[in-house]
Amino acid sequence: AKPPGFEEPEFVGLLSLELRGSQGRNLAGYMVVQNDTPNLGHMQFYEVPIESATKLLGPTSVREALDRDPDFAQLKTLLRNPRIGDNILYQVGEHDTYFIPVYTAGAGGVVAQLGTIAAVGAAFTGEYYVGLGDTQESAFEAYLQKVAGIAPTASAASGGMGIVLDKDARLDAVLAIFEGKGIIISTPTTIQFPLSFSIGDTAFYSKADLESTTELVSEFISKAGVGKRILMWEEENRINFGFIKVVDNTSELHYIAIEVGS
Repeated sequence: AKPPGFEEPEFVGLLSLELRGSQGRNLAGYMVVQNDTPNLGHMQFYEVPIESATKLLGPTSVREALDRDPDFAQLKTLLRNPRIGDNILYQVGEHDTYFIPVYTAGAGGVVAQLGTIAAVGAAFTGEYYVGLGDTQESAFEAYLQKVAGIAPTASAASGGMGIVLDKDARLDAVLAIFEGKGIIISTPTTIQFPLSFSIGDTAFYSKADLESTTELVSEFISKAGVGKRILMWEEENRINFGFIKVVDNTSELHYIAIEVGS
């Protein structure tokens, strides 16, 4: 995808614009700012003719289209108020399409991670078309299948809502990491220690988060050492795993927290 007049790949900034006060909130055009020398800072505005038969969604309308999509509404519930990234307009083949990254909400200082990518059709024909995926390709594939009125294929589904796991599936995935290392989890009724230390936390809502969750758990198991009892307890929307370490005749609880939602 490239703006008119660009023949070679280069870094640009792109800003979609709509007319102020317009009730239709259609795309009025977009501004391209070149970020490479020798044209650093050069701006070009590409206008969508007002009388054009094809109406393109503006940045406000495309966000509304995303919010109205039933699949995305379910994802928002599972991810608990995810952060919506900037929308970027591309022309892929004959399709003007917005691509929007959706990030998981950070937990306790955890850096937000990419939860999914939305591909939203810019051309408005009376119906919105939104595809979700864990890559641009799978999101665009899901979008094309919705345009064609067919059910998403396995490849598109695995990149769309399939990447979002419900709470039980998240818990099972975390416990499977421990089971894979031959560790048995103990679940005490209450946890009371004079000293406790957090040694890591993360958020786990989708398959995109599984790698970082696995890394955290693996590091935790390594720090616990062989033969240590691993404790698990739940607090609000987090599950915690800890082990007891005796320092100067004092029992300390060292633990990690994984946000999995309520």
